[in-house]
Amino acid sequence: MVHFNVGFQHFNSFADITLSLAKTLDKIGIPISLEPSEIASHVTRNSTAEENHLLTKWMNAAPSDLFQIKWSHYWKPYFLKELKGHLNLELFAINYEFAKNHDDYDYWIYDAVNNSSHKLAVSQYSKNVLIKAGCPAKNISVMPLGFNPLISQLYSPRPQKTQKDVKYILHMTNSFDLYRFGTDLAIQAFYQEFKDDPNVELIIKDGGKNPDVIVEHLINIEKQFGKLKSKVQVRPKFCTKAELADLYLSADAVLAPFRGEGFAIKILDAFAAGLPVAMTMYGGPTEYANTANCYPIAYDLIPVGECYDTQYLKIRNAPHWAEPNLQSVRQQLRKIIEDPMRFQVAQKARETADLFTWETAAQKLLRLMRELF
Repeated sequence: MVHFNVGFQHFNSFADITLSLAKTLDKIGIPISLEPSEIASHVTRNSTAEENHLLTKWMNAAPSDLFQIKWSHYWKPYFLKELKGHLNLELFAINYEFAKNHDDYDYWIYDAVNNSSHKLAVSQYSKNVLIKAGCPAKNISVMPLGFNPLISQLYSPRPQKTQKDVKYILHMTNSFDLYRFGTDLAIQAFYQEFKDDPNVELIIKDGGKNPDVIVEHLINIEKQFGKLKSKVQVRPKFCTKAELADLYLSADAVLAPFRGEGFAIKILDAFAAGLPVAMTMYGGPTEYANTANCYPIAYDLIPVGECYDTQYLKIRNAPHWAEPNLQSVRQQLRKIIEDPMRFQVAQKARETADLFTWETAAQKLLRLMRELF
């Protein structure tokens, strides 16, 4: 049996990933237990009847003391959770790296490096950050995550479009962390590249609850560069997995000029949907992205700027991440539209995504637990 010490009182990526992994393990016959907690209304409303039933069943199951899993994170509701299994595992993801590696790390990284749990880094990038911080490599394994399986179920190969058919460019963001997702760069590059083209639209999907800051940014950009003929949509609505799959499959391309990512399921979902993706070639997404299956945006390594992490954690040892080159963002954005090979690039992306399913993640976890136990 596997016990997840993860609360569902907040619906965020931790809860979402936990649910996907636990469902997959349950499906292949592994007994699951889940730490009892309140369940966020978003979870209840947007989960299937089967998922809500499973959450209730798992929370009512006696916790296993064999294998226990939690998230390693600085948020106190996660940081303070204790594992009491014979084998304890902590999922670990980080959006930045450190330019210095002294002993005076913040409490989160210090704990991740020094506690006895085996770390499940979601990418080689995240593993490398831990190793450089002093965590022994033997105490860390890489367990990549999976994409939304509904995308595969709804996907059907579409006929190749002409250049003029590329209309909808999707940018996924979170209004509480716009700078990390590079939303400022996405908007500026789109304005400068397609200011006078009414045939191209930028769709900004906000996963946060503060879309007004995106609208304010759009107003400021328009004041700076003038009236835009092309259209920008901001979609703040919370989406179910099925709605997200529909969103990806209705788009023609994805723009992701992020500054830091530990893995980025959002981008992997775009790969699974067979979309050409212009993205920063940095961080966790390099687990699956390469120069052959996407449109890589050049960047410089710079100190981490204002973001959600710096608001809530005093990060030490000179954290750095990517600063995408605006001209490169524009070039790759234009290339997505005009490159006659974009469909072949997108097909390579889709073939790559097929290697990153939740079934693959679950099987890797089971093999790892057998090896470590």
